[in-house]
Amino acid sequence: MNIIKYMKSIARPMRDLALLFVDSSYDFYRYARYSGMLHRKGRQARDFKIIKIYHALEKSLSFRNRKSSSGWGVASSLVDYLTDSKRHHGSYSYHDRVALKTLSDFYGAGLDKEAGGSTRASLKDFVLQTQEDMAKEGGVIQYSRQLLTDGQLDDPERFFFSRYSVRDFSAEPVSHEILKRALALASKTPSACNRQGWHVYHVDRRDSIDEALSFQNGNRGFGHEVPCLLIITADARAFEASVERNQQLIDGGMYAMSIISALHSLGIGSCCLNWSQGMRGDLLFRRAIKISPHHTVVMMLAVGYPRDSLKVCYSARTSVDEMYTYLND
Repeated sequence: MNIIKYMKSIARPMRDLALLFVDSSYDFYRYARYSGMLHRKGRQARDFKIIKIYHALEKSLSFRNRKSSSGWGVASSLVDYLTDSKRHHGSYSYHDRVALKTLSDFYGAGLDKEAGGSTRASLKDFVLQTQEDMAKEGGVIQYSRQLLTDGQLDDPERFFFSRYSVRDFSAEPVSHEILKRALALASKTPSACNRQGWHVYHVDRRDSIDEALSFQNGNRGFGHEVPCLLIITADARAFEASVERNQQLIDGGMYAMSIISALHSLGIGSCCLNWSQGMRGDLLFRRAIKISPHHTVVMMLAVGYPRDSLKVCYSARTSVDEMYTYLND
């Protein structure tokens, strides 16, 4: 018996290492196959690239001590991308038009009329030619500390500490309208270069919820009563560099938390359902649930109105002092 236990103690780590290699190889394949690294000509991938470029100009315009010589190379690159986008697709997308507005603001904010050289002259012509296509949004807006603090909560502890994971939902349906309102609130989530590389799938039919949850291992005991399910994903096309391979999960996780807080602010409960799946589980899930191959599953979220009376997990919290280190002592 001791020999068997010993052999198992050796075999299990070896098995786990083998699975790690397989699953990591699968992650490598998916990022190489579906990220913006290779998909740079499709409309969605172009939009992500356009956002990344025009957001660099927005940041430049927002600096208090802005150099007159900065941003012209970015502006020239943006003109090239916009010209290429119009040539390939025949029209400007929404973010193309936002980029046009940002370019116009950038040109109009020139501190030094000699800055930019030949780029300045060509940019002027491009801005004049595309005025009718510009969106109203884009660039920068004048703001104040007062406006930033208008949303300050009178009792933030009450809001944050009153949120619990809900696993006991009422039969009251969650309307599409209020769900979209929550997603609109969550859309203010920060993301790398403002690319907003996320996508949400909404499931509210019983058989579809049950099928999706059959691939998730944390809903036992309550999954059969979940009235509404969100599958939160990250769009790999928003990221193209190898160093951004984990950014899709970071941005997607931040977005998921914003959705949770938005739902809580609207009186709707939720419960995070992790997506701890390897290659096999992910492939089986995609075979059953038709999501885009470009979308990486971040997590699922059970959503619904809580019952009038219910039990929630106490979920004791680790002390802040145990997970906080001040480095400048």
